[in-house]
Amino acid sequence: MSLKKEKSNLEKKDKIHDQERLNSINNAYDTLSESFISKAEINEINISSSTTKVFNSIVKLLYIESKKPNISTKSFDKIKRYSQGLSYDGRAKTFTIKEYSLSSWLDSIDYIACWLKDNKLDADLSSIVDYIACSSEAVNLTSDNLELVQIVKDFLNDFGFENSFKVE
Repeated sequence: MSLKKEKSNLEKKDKIHDQERLNSINNAYDTLSESFISKAEINEINISSSTTKVFNSIVKLLYIESKKPNISTKSFDKIKRYSQGLSYDGRAKTFTIKEYSLSSWLDSIDYIACWLKDNKLDADLSSIVDYIACSSEAVNLTSDNLELVQIVKDFLNDFGFENSFKVE
């Protein structure tokens, strides 16, 4: 295959990928209420999502959360604070939360969502976020060299996911 043809094929794939991402963003705008999450926050999630799959996974979890009554603390607010190493609801008063990028948090959430699905389990976004925060705190006491997704993988392999329920 000639170099010119390869470049043309790559450009076509990029256009398809860009259109898929644009469709996903428009879907998020249409399905997520602005009273729950702003378009600026949706854009922040889009920019920080490593793939369209991750973006769609986060949007799905946010949509499910948005339909619950009386949410006192939105999970995306927690994610933003934790990604900056800040405390939320008294968490990390004893231990420091290491800063991980928003992208790392979103990848970790997607990894857990896939793990739960593969194991025929389910959990809400708030439980997933708290699980990641807890696992990152525990590991940061001993080492700060691990990526967040790897920490989550190790914790799921070692401990499973306690706050989940079976999907029939």
